[in-house]
Amino acid sequence: MESLFDILAYLWLRLPLILLFLCGYFVYQLMAAARITDSFVSWALKKSRGQASFLILYIIAAAAALSSFIPNTITVLTLIPVLKKLDRDFAGQGAPGMTTVLMCSAIYGAAIGGMGSMIGSPANAVLFAALDVFQIPGREQITFFNWFLWSVPLVIVFVLAAWGVAAGLGLPSSARTVTAQVDSLGDTNDAGERQAYGVRLFWFYMIYWVLEAVLRQQVAGFEIFSPMVSLGFAGVFLYLLFLRKAPESSVGRGPLLSPSDLVKSVPRRGLLFILVLGVLFGVVHWFKLDERAVVLAGEMLQGSMAPILLFFLTILSVIFLTEVLSNTAVVAAFFTIAFYAAQGHGMDPLYLMMGVGVASTCAFMTPIATTSNALAYGEMKGASLPVMLGLGCVLNVIGAVLMTGWLSWVLPLIY
Repeated sequence: MESLFDILAYLWLRLPLILLFLCGYFVYQLMAAARITDSFVSWALKKSRGQASFLILYIIAAAAALSSFIPNTITVLTLIPVLKKLDRDFAGQGAPGMTTVLMCSAIYGAAIGGMGSMIGSPANAVLFAALDVFQIPGREQITFFNWFLWSVPLVIVFVLAAWGVAAGLGLPSSARTVTAQVDSLGDTNDAGERQAYGVRLFWFYMIYWVLEAVLRQQVAGFEIFSPMVSLGFAGVFLYLLFLRKAPESSVGRGPLLSPSDLVKSVPRRGLLFILVLGVLFGVVHWFKLDERAVVLAGEMLQGSMAPILLFFLTILSVIFLTEVLSNTAVVAAFFTIAFYAAQGHGMDPLYLMMGVGVASTCAFMTPIATTSNALAYGEMKGASLPVMLGLGCVLNVIGAVLMTGWLSWVLPLIY
């Protein structure tokens, strides 16, 4: 049994990682307070010029970019008012049936963005805990910076794949020639200097953690001083957020964030679906259906098979299990399965466990897969469940192929 000193030493060594996720939480709060998310969505969708097919692309891309740094639920929450307005616009121009594809576009982008950065998904935090528990060699090489080296290309290809599925299979023919009124989407230029201040703080956060990652790899012995330096950065960052007076504008005055900003509400109808989702997961866990499903999937991965096939089946299993079970429960169990399965097949557990973490963000199919899916389905009244299931199933399979091919090739090159 480890002593208290050993635990404290481990926490001190991992302090930069802890602060990365902690400050990442405040990053999305500052983006909301300065209305950076609203401005970005408005700017991105106007680039489509209202053409239905390109509008789908920009919704997916905008959601993916945002959810790389803010929670998926907050991303979807930001997009919902815009999606409803666009849906009414299309219906008013004789192109009904856009509700489902607009909703799916936001869901796809939010899920894809979860793999975009180390702070993009809570599953990443569980991943690092699992890597430490199993003491996987090479885990120290995973940094905020080199995560982008493999994640950004994957996100870009995934966005294009999701666009192909949503626009190619889900876009109603009546909407293909309709131009939505994107110029009427709300601008937030009135945020002025306050918004610019928030943008500077965002880049302050990004630059520090990229620099910390580079120094950790290039400067011998820097990891010894990194916890102290990172603690100093966090102190300065929180001071600039909560204590230093930000420029005044129509969206606020005083410090950029206050303690009350840390609690955000969700729409009532979406909240109802989220509560139902929580009850459903509770019932499933009570009857231990999640444990049985994971055990069954683990048994399917036993036996002799090619490493690439093991990689594919593991990722495919995680994707489809997260459609009906809590993704946190799935990844927590599958990290153990991936560790032993990789060892049994002569593979490096690091790559397969990272694949499990990435796959757990890809819940494209059902309203109960994640809170963001439940929120979107609950708020977009009139969305078709059969269409959502069909499109999501296609993207799940495409995603499993993409992740298997890319991760099994590029991760050994980087780590």
